[in-house]
Amino acid sequence: MVALPVFVLRKVFLTDRRSSAASPLGIVKSALAQNSTRVATITYLLSAICALLVHVFLAYTGDGHRGDPKLTLFVKSKTHVYIARNYERQVCIPMVTCDPKSQTPILVAAVGLLVPAVFTTLSLATASLVFGAARLALPILYKIPFVSIFLRPFTAHFLKGSWTLSLPLLHIPLLFRAWFLGFSTFLTWEASDVLFEGVVSETSSVSTQTSDPNITLVSGIASTDRIFSFFAYSELKELATDESASASARRTALFGDQKNALNVWTHLARESLLLLGRDYQLFLRRGKPAPPPPVPEPVKPKVVVGPQIPTTPLVRQRVFKTTTESPGQAALDALSSDGPIAKVLEAGADATHVPELFRSVETRVLTSPIAEEAKKNVQSAKGLGGKAKDGAVSFIRKQASKYVPGPVKEIAARVVAWTTNDRLSKVVEASLPYRELDVVVVGALSSLTCASLTEDRYGVVQRDIPKILEALISFLSAIEEYQMEIRTKHAPSMSTTLSVKEREEQEALAIEVHKAQEVLGYVGDGLKEGIVRIVRKFGDKLLAFKFPPRIAQKLQAFLDYS
Repeated sequence: MVALPVFVLRKVFLTDRRSSAASPLGIVKSALAQNSTRVATITYLLSAICALLVHVFLAYTGDGHRGDPKLTLFVKSKTHVYIARNYERQVCIPMVTCDPKSQTPILVAAVGLLVPAVFTTLSLATASLVFGAARLALPILYKIPFVSIFLRPFTAHFLKGSWTLSLPLLHIPLLFRAWFLGFSTFLTWEASDVLFEGVVSETSSVSTQTSDPNITLVSGIASTDRIFSFFAYSELKELATDESASASARRTALFGDQKNALNVWTHLARESLLLLGRDYQLFLRRGKPAPPPPVPEPVKPKVVVGPQIPTTPLVRQRVFKTTTESPGQAALDALSSDGPIAKVLEAGADATHVPELFRSVETRVLTSPIAEEAKKNVQSAKGLGGKAKDGAVSFIRKQASKYVPGPVKEIAARVVAWTTNDRLSKVVEASLPYRELDVVVVGALSSLTCASLTEDRYGVVQRDIPKILEALISFLSAIEEYQMEIRTKHAPSMSTTLSVKEREEQEALAIEVHKAQEVLGYVGDGLKEGIVRIVRKFGDKLLAFKFPPRIAQKLQAFLDYS
């Protein structure tokens, strides 16, 4: 009831997409906009209630010899049967207000215990403050007409008893019980989350269970789901680095596949380079989506003048002898809508200025001034809400600037800046959302390229080596350029004349720069290892290939280093 919902939620909402928001406020907004957040909140709420019910049941069955633990929902009162017990609220609220989405990495056990303890303590303090404020405001609500009729059967007990500020001192055992219950629940959630991540991230061999393992692996890397691609490339990397005879035979079969119309290696190399190319373009855009393609200009049709062909003019007269019309047919033609009588009436109406309504059976929809005025009112009403909101915000700011003390305004400004400013590390992480997959792809592709030197019988891998090295070096060059840009633009100042506030800002900037460099260095180190692996394996044999000047210059540095 406590651990199982965590596994189910992580399984159902498992996704390869990362949030592109770079500020704490943006992260919260993007999380609240997702349907998974609402479902998870309700699920954790129900899980906390189930844990509370289990705790109450065990308290009454196991600790019954110690007396009544007073954990029932209502107080035993003959006057007010449904008076809610404040003990139950103080036990339940800390469990519900714990943040179930905070994720901790697998570090030391002390850190894993510290995070639930801190969140449980904060939740218990928040619940106590909310309960105290509600108890203080309860007499005011009783003064409202008809409200006391509905509140008295449930809350009349709260009007009696000790002072609100003295309640924590009188119920210390209850606070300890609530704290340990919230801590155990939160710790179970966190442990379940960590266990799920540890188990899911482990790679398992799947292709060996099929009839053709190589085809299975290549099909896996072509999946649109990056999670499946990650596991397929991880298994492919294990195959490329395995030195056993069976793995060597599988690599030889992969390189020398002639059964399929499209060679297995060709498809593998193409999909890998396309994946790296898409992530490379995303990195160049700094994580922003691709711009829409330009709208093509409409093609003007060419007018082709045909040849001048002589034609005979048509005779637009009757060629047969006219017959005399009957009197009935003539009368009908005269009374028709385009007959001579209608034409005479039309001319007479124009001459005498008869209104349009009386001289034609067709009614024309005229633009009404009332309709135009209604449209204007609708347009002005649409912007009324935004104007009212802006006016309220400006009024609050003016009043705050007049009456709020300076230190409070400074603290509020720092809090607003902290929540709205973009983090440099988050911007870099948004530029490389699939960095773990990119590193695995580079490792698998470079290891297979090195193995092809002795196991590729037909030389199908040799023609792809220039494209592979060019893709890796281009990606590495972009990473290094971004690292240099961060060092120059966001270099922390080392001046000793800075104020305390400026020194704190520089320290925070230094931390963000360090985190950003770690993310870039992770991908850069993976690219360097892949390039060095190929260069060391082939050595001077790479001189037989042709590379662009920029790529050749960069590759020469690796050759000199190795």
